[in-house]
Amino acid sequence: MTPTSSTLTGKTPVSDVSATSQTKAQIAARLQSEHLDAEAAKAKIARSALILVLLATCALAMKGLLAKFVYETGMTVDGLLLLRFLIAMPFFWVGVWMFGKNRPGERGIRPADMIWGAAYGGLFFAASLCDFTAVSIIDVTVSRIVLFSFPAIVMILEALHRWRFPPLRQIFCFLITYCGLILVVAPNGVTLVSDHMWQGVFWSFASALTYACYLYFSQRKINVIGSMHFSALINTVAGASMVIYELIVEKPLHLNMSGILWTAGISIFCTVIPFFLLFEGIRRIGATQASLISLSGPALTFFAAWLFLGETLSPTQLAGFAVVMVGVASLKNKMTMAGLGRLLARLFQGPAA
Repeated sequence: MTPTSSTLTGKTPVSDVSATSQTKAQIAARLQSEHLDAEAAKAKIARSALILVLLATCALAMKGLLAKFVYETGMTVDGLLLLRFLIAMPFFWVGVWMFGKNRPGERGIRPADMIWGAAYGGLFFAASLCDFTAVSIIDVTVSRIVLFSFPAIVMILEALHRWRFPPLRQIFCFLITYCGLILVVAPNGVTLVSDHMWQGVFWSFASALTYACYLYFSQRKINVIGSMHFSALINTVAGASMVIYELIVEKPLHLNMSGILWTAGISIFCTVIPFFLLFEGIRRIGATQASLISLSGPALTFFAAWLFLGETLSPTQLAGFAVVMVGVASLKNKMTMAGLGRLLARLFQGPAA
């Protein structure tokens, strides 16, 4: 075969150069397509997680509202709590049996776990008792806003536990949060607040305090046995605590069919199902982003209470509500509500072009 001039001069034929360029272009196009597919998959997961967390937040926001309907039937706080724990308890264990046995980070409960479970379950029981007592006394909206301040209490607990002074930013956010609470509770001045309101606020703040203690001190145990096993254990202990409490105080329950049905709705649709939805949402997008989305809970409660119960807030209380939201958002995630808006907008966007 006679060598070509390009071969003799050591140059690559034009046809080979074109083929090589075409191959590189195909590889680049395939890589770009795979990148776009990966971005589209991430956006799809983010959108589905957003829906799950929003659904869980909506369901949890309805808990206080449905409790008002239970009280209207004549059932007492003790009757509601007793049934709620007893109805929810087996569903949590069914969830552990179906989804939690082979899930990473989950392990079976050991005898030593029961000791800590008794302590944390007692705190959870106390938080629930104070919470539902507050809802029976004051408006759902006001009680939710006071309860929503628990991250500020977590900040104080962390400072005390670690023996260090909180950062100035956290102190500033703490002061903002409780200035907003003053506007919500006492829009016309502290001296004009009724004893009825102070009583309800006391129970709601007690719920925030015990709930903050429960959340802060239970994190390590959650990481050890997993959130699904931990939730089942805590609800079981809380149910047992409620039975013991009722045997001691012997308060009337006033059980009736309408109240039982409403309570079953709270147990299943506002307790068990939201937990599984929230757990799956956190698995997909992480706890930080999920907690940002859950900031919409008080606003959802406020809207539902206005729609179904006719509850309203004065302009001063609305301003306090906004201040509390901003303060808590900054405490929990070092972000403002503007950051929350940017996060939600990003989740709805598609992959980058």
